[in-house]
Amino acid sequence: MTDAPKPHHLGHRERLKKRFVDTRGEGLADYEVLELLLMQFIPRRDVKPAAKELLRVAGSLSKVLDLPLYEIAKINGIGAKSAFVFEVLKAFNMRAKRQAILKKATFLNKLDLLAYLYDKLTPLNHEEFHVIYLDSKNRLLAEEMLFRGTIDTSVVYPREVMKAALEKGARSLVLVHNHPSGDPTPSQDDFHLTEQIQKLATPMGIHIEDHIVIGDGMHYSFKDQGKL
Repeated sequence: MTDAPKPHHLGHRERLKKRFVDTRGEGLADYEVLELLLMQFIPRRDVKPAAKELLRVAGSLSKVLDLPLYEIAKINGIGAKSAFVFEVLKAFNMRAKRQAILKKATFLNKLDLLAYLYDKLTPLNHEEFHVIYLDSKNRLLAEEMLFRGTIDTSVVYPREVMKAALEKGARSLVLVHNHPSGDPTPSQDDFHLTEQIQKLATPMGIHIEDHIVIGDGMHYSFKDQGKL
């Protein structure tokens, strides 16, 4: 008695894995990369349609991890449980990029810094205010989100920024926040906030290196614009 033939999608999975190994991934189309990923946590099912739909919804492979969980979950063949894996991948990707940047001699390699900030803040639909704390040689001491919501001086407390800077022994700061509208042009509140923080920082011997506003594919640097 001969063994029953394997379902077509199982043979396809084996062939796709072999192509991936043989070419180190370079021989696969974008949807096939997603298909191979989905195979790892969706067993016994043809996941090619889901992979193609995920790519269509995202617009490109690079945008897949920008999709919110609910958008991925509603794609036929994926669901909430499998969509959660993409949230884990998103966190993994962000941490990996952050650690790669931290290995640099300084945190002020502008291109690396901006790439990190775009990845972290552009997908958000709310405002966040972050502070990057640096030592006297511009090496990273810490980076954290201090405030979330509409960014103005009634929400961001300059004294709290200074308190955190002193606790970490920072000698300079990079202030960062995002504009979910996509337009990074600073508001009057942004200018006022920067001025207030600088007034407190200067007598303490703490330098405000920059205040960067992240928009959609654009940014505004107070330093580059001569505002600091």
